Amino acid sequence: MALVWNDHLSAQVTLVGMSLDLIGGLYLAYDLLGGDKGPLSTLTRCVTYSVIVIACVGFSMGLKFGLLAGAGLGIALGLHLERIGRGQKETTAFLFALGLVRALGISAACWFDNLKSVAYCAIPIVLVAALVLPKLKLTPSHFYEVGKRPSFSWRKLGLAVTLGLMAGSLGVFTSLLQHDLSHMSERVIRLGLTMAMTSAIVSSLIPLIEWYADNVPGRTMGYIGASLFVLGFMVQAIPSLVAVLK
Repeated sequence: MALVWNDHLSAQVTLVGMSLDLIGGLYLAYDLLGGDKGPLSTLTRCVTYSVIVIACVGFSMGLKFGLLAGAGLGIALGLHLERIGRGQKETTAFLFALGLVRALGISAACWFDNLKSVAYCAIPIVLVAALVLPKLKLTPSHFYEVGKRPSFSWRKLGLAVTLGLMAGSLGVFTSLLQHDLSHMSERVIRLGLTMAMTSAIVSSLIPLIEWYADNVPGRTMGYIGASLFVLGFMVQAIPSLVAVLK
């Protein structure tokens, strides 16, 4: 199928370019302001995990859903790992706050993806899960590690399966309430599989990301940031280039 260039696609390409500029500028500032000891350490960690989650969720559920849900999940994960890395305890208030960030991201994604019934039910379910999963030892604090390569474990698999089943069950429940299971079944199954896949991928990459966050050679983040900044500028120029060539 031939790619049709239109205003919607042009806006998406421009948004990708702007995102690359934003990430590149952040990494560059992170390097200039002291790296992991500087004031942008927490923000950089949140943005890094958000980008990974957005890519995973957006690949399956679409860019709009991925941006909203991925931002909420990635920011919460970044804040959680930052606290764990500093050796601070997980308080109930902290876990509830992270749950609220995740719930708002997922709810907003479902709302704008025309899954409004799922959006309503997602907030209480996610908040309850944020307080219950730590009791089951299914949170990043129970498999946090730092290493030079990705790793996977049965605990991470258990978390992925649990999140996938929760997302799928939530979708099925809300579909039954609307008597619309046949219409929403494909989206519901995809949502459950997406949450499971994203959890498995991200949890496997945590040791690698955390190792590089603490041991990245000097100026490396600055070089990466500058490269992303230039790449973002080039991507943003694509719509204008297409218009000129037409």
